[in-house]
Amino acid sequence: MLNIVTALKIEAEPIIKHFKLKSRDGIYQNETINLIITGQGKIKSAINTALLLSKHIYPTLNIGIAGSSDYDVNEGFFIHKITDSDTGYNYYPDIINSQTEEIHTVSKIGKYYKLTDMEASGFFEAAYKFLNVNEIILYKIVSDTPSHKANKNEIPKLIKSHLNTIENLIMQTAEKNDFFNEINNALTEAKTKMQLTKTQENQLKQLLTLYKIKNIPFPAFKEIKKKEEVKEFLKSLSKSY
Repeated sequence: MLNIVTALKIEAEPIIKHFKLKSRDGIYQNETINLIITGQGKIKSAINTALLLSKHIYPTLNIGIAGSSDYDVNEGFFIHKITDSDTGYNYYPDIINSQTEEIHTVSKIGKYYKLTDMEASGFFEAAYKFLNVNEIILYKIVSDTPSHKANKNEIPKLIKSHLNTIENLIMQTAEKNDFFNEINNALTEAKTKMQLTKTQENQLKQLLTLYKIKNIPFPAFKEIKKKEEVKEFLKSLSKSY
């Protein structure tokens, strides 16, 4: 699953149409996406991002338009640093690929930075209450520059031209979920066969993760009742990779 946060309805509409999302209690959904439209500004972004995440805790993408002093209209960037121009605070979201840029969040439209928006810092502050940094993603598309003012009619077209970015993120989050689902299922099976302390459970989870990364088949779990035999079993797994 992937959560999507947009500020404006005209940013959301191409996504809603492309992925055939249906509105349920103010959230647009299908089997792989939950989308909320927050309204403009960092306060509204924070409130409605928190509302979404209170119901659906999944990796969350803030996608939308941005002004730029340096880039051309329709260039898109993942965000590696957010600066709130009111407070001076900095935030550091997840980096998906090498095409990244920093963004300044402002309260009033006017000054242009490399990338400028009105929601990013509010979105990040709210999302970070629920998610790890590697689950918070921002992607901004340049819609206006000092020489090219924002045109509402252009915005849906700009979003539409970057829908492949959302599709790729859905695939990546699905792969992550599959990766950890296999590990958690194996761990659940092991716990039915042997009594593990919390420390041993964490140790086994780490070992299973290493097995998965190195493409080593998971071990067969047999019933073990003695504590010493459990210790020996975990020790043997450590030697196998």
